[in-house]
Amino acid sequence: MKNMQCPKCRSQEVLRLPGDIHPPAMLSGAKPPSSFKTIKVTRYCCANCGYTEVWVDDPKDLQDLLKKYGF
Repeated sequence: MKNMQCPKCRSQEVLRLPGDIHPPAMLSGAKPPSSFKTIKVTRYCCANCGYTEVWVDDPKDLQDLLKKYGF
């Protein structure tokens, strides 16, 4: 949807919603492990059908995610 057209319904009414994926909060209030950082993402949401995609903004962050969660 980066081209501002929904792949599901072909609408061009697409919302671009910047945001972050934050480290998980600790119940004790302590800081999360430093091995997990905030990842900048952009969400795209179709205003017609609601289809949504989330894109990681920095390709380097993809490598960090792969190391932490990959198989």
